[in-house]
Amino acid sequence: MKYDRRNFLKGMAAVPFLGYFTFGFKDNITKELDRKSTDYLKTLKIEHLKAPEGKLLPPTGNSSNLIRIGLVGNGWRGDQLLRSLGFVSSKIIEENTFNGKYSKSIQDLLDQEDLYVEFAGVCDTFEIHAQRGFEISKNDIRPGGGKGKTKPAKIFPTYREMIASDEIDAIIIATPDHTHAQIAIAAAKAGKHIYLEKPMTHSIEEAVELKNTIKSTGVVFQLGHENRQQMSLKMAQEMYQKGVLGDVSMVQTYTNRNGLDGAWIRTRKFDHLGNPDNINWKEFLAGAPWTEFDPKKYFNWQRYSDYGTSITGNDFSHKYDCVNQVLRLGIPENVIAMAGQYYYKNHGDMPDVVNAIFSYPERGLTMTYDGTLKSGIYRQSHILGSEASLDIDNSIMLYKDSNSERYKDIHVDSDNPLYYYAPKTDIDAVSSATSKTYMKGGYGPTFIDGKVIDATFLHLKEWIDAIRGQGKTSCDIEAGFEEAVTFNLANLAYQHKKPVTWDKLNEKAIIG
Repeated sequence: MKYDRRNFLKGMAAVPFLGYFTFGFKDNITKELDRKSTDYLKTLKIEHLKAPEGKLLPPTGNSSNLIRIGLVGNGWRGDQLLRSLGFVSSKIIEENTFNGKYSKSIQDLLDQEDLYVEFAGVCDTFEIHAQRGFEISKNDIRPGGGKGKTKPAKIFPTYREMIASDEIDAIIIATPDHTHAQIAIAAAKAGKHIYLEKPMTHSIEEAVELKNTIKSTGVVFQLGHENRQQMSLKMAQEMYQKGVLGDVSMVQTYTNRNGLDGAWIRTRKFDHLGNPDNINWKEFLAGAPWTEFDPKKYFNWQRYSDYGTSITGNDFSHKYDCVNQVLRLGIPENVIAMAGQYYYKNHGDMPDVVNAIFSYPERGLTMTYDGTLKSGIYRQSHILGSEASLDIDNSIMLYKDSNSERYKDIHVDSDNPLYYYAPKTDIDAVSSATSKTYMKGGYGPTFIDGKVIDATFLHLKEWIDAIRGQGKTSCDIEAGFEEAVTFNLANLAYQHKKPVTWDKLNEKAIIG
């Protein structure tokens, strides 16, 4: 994608733009932007941000340093991760070929960097998912493909055989939450590098053990919060570090879902084929309390606390990691939480509504989380400062506080943004409503080095490059530990109906 000012960075004084111009006056707006914005940016201390100048790490792979990857869990997320690596089924290629030409999505996939990885192995407790992975591995239409040298992935019975194999260098774990720690710990002890889907662990005790294991083995670890690649969050972090916001006293995070799919009551493709003959039920339970085979529990495991980590592990963990990336909050000292299962009472024990408060006395701030499964209204995260506040996700908006001393000479109403950034937009002026539309998301593509690139691809590339000794992972074991402890403290507060305190010295939760 061609770099230009409109598609990348919009720093603006909102009142001159919104008050005097309309969307039709593109040239006037551009001229006004060039003339007016510099003074405002200097006042905001953001006339020069380093984050947008970031460059992609040059390719590190070649035919002599191929990395052989095993995938543990080829459900819907495993399939997405394979696609980001460049591996798709021949059926997908067929469905996206028209008159001998590939669709844009397939062409973009083929044009992405060849990471020089081999999809070498797959295992899944559902035989059909494992077989699908095998079929995907045989398709030679991929970045760096077309040479007729594709080697099909080996189907392993379980992850144990996979990590014991000398044909596997690194593994991607995309399994139910309650199995994350045991698989990752075993893999690290076997010397395999690890990409682990979020959330990191099912409990605090598991997080402590996994952290210690990763540190002692020295394998390269990446937790799957691809938001770490978002340009908006890198810019927000830099703005915070420059003191643009003043004293931050509160952070507000939200997630809203509605409908059965949003509540993890799902029927996905191939689910109807599952039965005790092709699902390894004992392997799925993996130490959880024994219960007879139940397809609802297997395919909608997120809704059961024996296997999943509730709304906090599924949704809040994303929002927390975004905020932690910007503010480097770490683990809260105290947490309280209230929640209830009011609507989907016949589907596990996941609450439908969650409210939690996370206290950081040493930072002088509080973070809140509100989540519901019965409203789809989107709400972005807010970072509230004494001088200005930021709304963040894949876009950012900076608002002046109405009582700001630092920005009192900037005559912009506090309801209008002082500064706005959004990737890939084609609008030359924005209203609040328009801005919010573009701010939805927080994941997916990001903008770097003059290109629009899939954030998951970047996150995987970062891990693979680090395995080759180039760079470091941005969501390493320390960041993962902070994520796992924080959301699990909220789960404990809800389960015990008591405040929970984090004992930093002994790395354990104190209830009550």
